[in-house]
Amino acid sequence: MSLVPNGDKVDKDDKGNKARVFFALWPDVAAAARLHDIASRWHVGLGGRVMREDSLHATLVFIGDVATDRLATLLDLAGEIDAAAFGVAFDDAGCWRHNQIAYLGMRRMPDALRNLQFELATRVQVAGFRIEQRRYSPHVTLIRKADCSSEMREKENLGESLENKNPATEPVAWSVRDFVLVKSSINANGSRYEQIGRWPLLEDYLTP
Repeated sequence: MSLVPNGDKVDKDDKGNKARVFFALWPDVAAAARLHDIASRWHVGLGGRVMREDSLHATLVFIGDVATDRLATLLDLAGEIDAAAFGVAFDDAGCWRHNQIAYLGMRRMPDALRNLQFELATRVQVAGFRIEQRRYSPHVTLIRKADCSSEMREKENLGESLENKNPATEPVAWSVRDFVLVKSSINANGSRYEQIGRWPLLEDYLTP
């Protein structure tokens, strides 16, 4: 799989010698707009901070802080993956109280997504990087610092869907044609994301 270059962003690092990175799926423009619209409506009842439309994503593998001279290793190993394009549908509303995140997840994870995430996570660990050791649960964070109390969920008429993880009324789907390596940084306005690598998937299979 060929890397689609993204200028010289790999060499630019605010910390000087480290970068905070993760692999992710990035929604297309239409899907991002729908996700942001849902977040804006939820915000009325849940409060918190709505994620910017251009920052919405579904993490594949979170790596964290790595030395900038090791970014090339991540770019290389991602390029060794050959996987077909696939469709995703985020149709499961949720709100985690422990970290105050309101999100859209999946009732059913496509096998193609499961396989891509597993292969990518395996290659990252074999290369000597540490990753989060938890069961992979694909989701798109819509609101941070959300009030996940039952009272606020009921106020926005989200009580049943958020409490019991029933399907969201408006599932958001898109065709995954690539995955990206992202560098994140924190400023006064929240997290800022830069895509420093992108790898197209083989477009011989696309079903949400």
